[in-house]
Amino acid sequence: MEHDLITYSPDVTALLTEVAAKMPEYLIEDDQGNPVGFAVTKTPTVRKGNETLSVVRCTADEVTLMKTLTSVKVIADVPAGGDLLAAMKAANRKIYDRIHDQTPQTVTLPDGTTQTITPPALIGQFA
Repeated sequence: MEHDLITYSPDVTALLTEVAAKMPEYLIEDDQGNPVGFAVTKTPTVRKGNETLSVVRCTADEVTLMKTLTSVKVIADVPAGGDLLAAMKAANRKIYDRIHDQTPQTVTLPDGTTQTITPPALIGQFA
């Protein structure tokens, strides 16, 4: 059975270092061999400084692996397609809301008019 997770990393550099040490088969490197990512099925990562949030889809075995990493915290875990936001505890929701800014933003369009855009509550989801 697959799971959807929201993961939080307070330090993406530490996460990539830990993945390289514990799960090197999951490490993504650039052409120079520098760690640049973590090969899990996920929606685009939300970043604030060196902190990150991701929606990740995992098998049960991958969930177990994710939960062994000390540099990442699973802040929500549901069966695939479940309601991640409803599954999040209040303390974890504070972390989530701090990283994922949901404040409406007003943008100027090419024709000079403005439009207010409100980011979605969930940072990403799978089809």
